Amino acid sequence: MRSLLTLVSICFFVSCSPINKQNRIKKTFELATQKLNDAYYEDAIVLYSKVLEMDHEVIDAHMNRGVAYYETGHYALALADYNEVRQARPDFDDVLFNRAYTYLAMARYDMALDDLKTLKKQYPDTALVYSIQGYVYGQQENYQRAKESFEKAVLKDGKQFDSWTNLGVMNYHLKAYEDAEHAFAKALSIRGNSPEALNPLSLVYLEQGRLELADSTIDVAISLIKDQPYFLNNKGLIQIRLGNYELADSLIDRSLQLDSTNTSAKENLELLKSKI
Repeated sequence: MRSLLTLVSICFFVSCSPINKQNRIKKTFELATQKLNDAYYEDAIVLYSKVLEMDHEVIDAHMNRGVAYYETGHYALALADYNEVRQARPDFDDVLFNRAYTYLAMARYDMALDDLKTLKKQYPDTALVYSIQGYVYGQQENYQRAKESFEKAVLKDGKQFDSWTNLGVMNYHLKAYEDAEHAFAKALSIRGNSPEALNPLSLVYLEQGRLELADSTIDVAISLIKDQPYFLNNKGLIQIRLGNYELADSLIDRSLQLDSTNTSAKENLELLKSKI
């Protein structure tokens, strides 16, 4: 389950520095924010760090640098920046969204759920809170609670592609295949021919015994993202079920070449060996 969530950044700051220094801070901050918006995260980190060297109390620089650290996988550093923001602005609850994402990435699930508990009190009608909660429960393999969270998310906002897709994934894990198919159909009505929904939908069709439909569905996903190891592995599994063992072998082998850590591909390879 891949998170496609958007982190919160802010584009303003307050400084009590002398005017010349304040101007330098402002220009550096604005350049850093432009780099952040353009996804030049390493450059943004350098520039926000320069801002904080000039004035460590520019809390907005901590917030946005935290976003850049998160995007580059430096989760402990992102967390440190978000904690600075939380300490300086205890009433700025939006930082808890970012901190919850970071705890999730660090597999600190209880801490993520603590932040989400606070957010649910502040934003009881916000779908994003329940969507993040669903991600947390999904990572814990608590599929029933994840399903319930994603159901609340789509109830709050029925146009959330990610929540519908992940609701489908949870239903798949719970073997509620008709419900999964319905959720993926909702996701595809929002973002047609999305490989993120088509790939798991093909597995739903596989479990329903609709093998030809499963095969054609995964083919569309593969045509949109070529050499995606998980897509190739899933097509390989479908080919095993269809009895096309030679094609299955080449697909699973290619999947493992692209990602040697893919445990599902290794399991499918063993399944294939048992069939030959």
